[in-house]
Amino acid sequence: KKGESQTNVEITKEADWEKLLQQEEDEMKKVCDDIIKVRPDLVITEKGVSDLAQHFLLKANISVVRRIRKTDNNRIARVTGASICNRTEELTEASVGSKCGLFQIKKIGDEYFAFMTECEDP
Repeated sequence: KKGESQTNVEITKEADWEKLLQQEEDEMKKVCDDIIKVRPDLVITEKGVSDLAQHFLLKANISVVRRIRKTDNNRIARVTGASICNRTEELTEASVGSKCGLFQIKKIGDEYFAFMTECEDP
């Protein structure tokens, strides 16, 4: 099973640390802008999502569901009419699924479950 990417950096000056944080923020903003540009209501991903990315997407009124299994992601894409994209630069408005009428999160017991209902072609 592949892990998420990891990078080790050694920094000796505080100014270099600030520069690195700014660079990370700029990259996350660019990725989120690619997503925001196609105007989805919901983003579903098989990987994790950084706090910074969640912040940018939430400000644009976009919800995020993360760490979905690949098989579930394929089913969701098929039911909603969405395309699975590996790079945000490849996103187009046609990639956004529009066949799901309602998305809800419900707490049942101690667990949270996501429901996609009122789909055109389940």
